[in-house]
Amino acid sequence: MQGWHTTFLGMRGLPRDISDFEMKAFFTFDGAERDAINARRGDSHKLGLALHIGFLRMSGRLLGAFRVIPVALWRHLGNELGIAAPEVASLRAMYERGRTLFDHQQVACTVLGFQWMSEHQRRSLVRELRDEVARCADRDQLLVRARQWLYKNKLVIVHERAIRTLIAAALAQLEVETGTAIAASVDPATLDRWRASVSELRPDGQTQQILSAASLPMALPALAAATVGTTTL
Repeated sequence: MQGWHTTFLGMRGLPRDISDFEMKAFFTFDGAERDAINARRGDSHKLGLALHIGFLRMSGRLLGAFRVIPVALWRHLGNELGIAAPEVASLRAMYERGRTLFDHQQVACTVLGFQWMSEHQRRSLVRELRDEVARCADRDQLLVRARQWLYKNKLVIVHERAIRTLIAAALAQLEVETGTAIAASVDPATLDRWRASVSELRPDGQTQQILSAASLPMALPALAAATVGTTTL
């Protein structure tokens, strides 16, 4: 995947502006894709399916909103398929029938080989994020990494809220693993002194524990690296 492609991953709708390069990259179709498109009856259905295939290739998500369809893209699709593009309003009217929308979304997934994430794959993503957390705990960067992983594995990118839940699970997993490693490497007396120290009040009235919790994701990997393999500090 090219770096510039990452910008589009997880988008919920078509961008208002799309360049010629981007239209050619995402909305140009090969033989198998053309066969699936040409199997549709009516120009609106052909254009609609082409739009879904291109959007899934661009964003890794299913297209469900049609408020914005760039005129240049609509014209490009007509030229690409060799048909006269009807009014966009006809496309919106066609998708008022939920079954048609679902059918086009599923065909787009089949043509491009995308599937929904299984429970096994969900656990694999959490493990991937857990390894990434050890290097970087920035949640926005982890969100980007998760979307890249899903796209690379041909899995439909889920809602941002669901991905952030997985990121939280990965952070929690790292915290548990780090805490276990520290407890096994540091003598009980030292651990007791740490607990007492982080619970002490600071001049601003906050406890060390509260402040450390805010930076815990960044602190834990370094703390683990510094303490694992030692017996005392």
